[in-house]
Amino acid sequence: MYRFTRESSEKSTIDYADKITLKHEINDIIVTHLSLPVISNQAHDSRPWLKSVVNRLKTNKPVNPTFYFDYISEQYKASENAFIEADIIPPDFYTQIGFSSADAFKKIRNAFICIGQIYNDITFIVYKYLEVNELKDSGDGDHHLQGLGMARLGAAELKFLVQKLTGVAESDYDKFSEFFFCGEGKNGSLSLKFMPPFWSISDDVYFCPALVPTLLGTRNLLISILIDDDKNTKYNYDGLISHFFEPELLRRAQRHFESNGFYTYLECDFTGGEIDLLVFCNKSNTVMTVQAKATLYPESARMVRRLDDRIREAVEQTKRFDKLEPKEKTSLFKKSFPSLDDSAQINHIRAVLTNSSFGSTFSWQLLESNKITPINCNLLKNVLPCCNVLTELPEQIEAFIAKIKSEIEITEEQKVFSLPGHTIYQRHVETHRMKNLYDAKYWGE
Repeated sequence: MYRFTRESSEKSTIDYADKITLKHEINDIIVTHLSLPVISNQAHDSRPWLKSVVNRLKTNKPVNPTFYFDYISEQYKASENAFIEADIIPPDFYTQIGFSSADAFKKIRNAFICIGQIYNDITFIVYKYLEVNELKDSGDGDHHLQGLGMARLGAAELKFLVQKLTGVAESDYDKFSEFFFCGEGKNGSLSLKFMPPFWSISDDVYFCPALVPTLLGTRNLLISILIDDDKNTKYNYDGLISHFFEPELLRRAQRHFESNGFYTYLECDFTGGEIDLLVFCNKSNTVMTVQAKATLYPESARMVRRLDDRIREAVEQTKRFDKLEPKEKTSLFKKSFPSLDDSAQINHIRAVLTNSSFGSTFSWQLLESNKITPINCNLLKNVLPCCNVLTELPEQIEAFIAKIKSEIEITEEQKVFSLPGHTIYQRHVETHRMKNLYDAKYWGE
């Protein structure tokens, strides 16, 4: 992806390999972001508790966020649908790993988010109070900001708060902590960029309230199993991937196609392989063959390489189907869709379906060179309503990605790495204003 050039004995540069590589990098960042979890803002009346916080600040008394349980409870009741994420796993998965239900997991998650939010709200109020009164303070020491940026609660108190808010069983709380709490030899590995949101030390639990919502997605639940050898074996992660995740991804995609007037057929066997999903457009006599790879969105170089491998597999599976004799392909299409007109020209397009992203430029180039369309459920949600016929899908996806790129900000900066006697300059490109895409309702499925 990058090109390293030693320009002199004192200077080297790192740049993207070419313009195509940079284009693919930005494309993948954007389509990944559109599939990430989102926490929507909740309207609430904050005046009564806000006055109490300000009064305590005026009298120089410490502010304990958990004292405002009524406000936390109000927030919790309003947050039932606040955490928005794709259903990458079915409800059965939660019971298989030990929760009483998927609902119990979601209730506990919402409770932790609301507890974290009260800390964030009070932190904001304290900063405003300090600003208005021209005061200075810091997070260390026993004063206004102490205990807000990094919170500490007794483990028993935190469990009591969550159970009081949710009404869930103690066994569900303990199951949740198995995946999201670190301490006493549990969840100590930070590989693959998984950071447990809660840290148990002695009888206390430490957490950063601002980070809690971003770390409680289903993806992190799965990663906590994947990177822990004992959990991986206990819950048979690799088996669960094939048993739960891919069928769920296919069902989600199937709903998008069918709700837009197309016909679908799941799991079609052929000589030498299987097509995961067939989609038929009666209007244009078009069949699309789809290979699904139910991967998690990657957050490390190792995960990107693994995703590249899965995309390569999907392309090879697609090419095996392409090598079939025309008569065999037509027979499979007709068997799947009896209304197909096999006496006329049959249009055939191909696609690879993932949960979010498609990997590095190697995968994007592989898909492009084989004329295979990258799709995920977010792209289908945004693009299928614009397609009169299925043959328009590849072009519409390309147009949609170009459109959303124009609605965000892409900046470029130079990173400098100074070494003894040598300096390395790296070109770095980032995306900003991604919230524009959420405001435009492009997010989610």
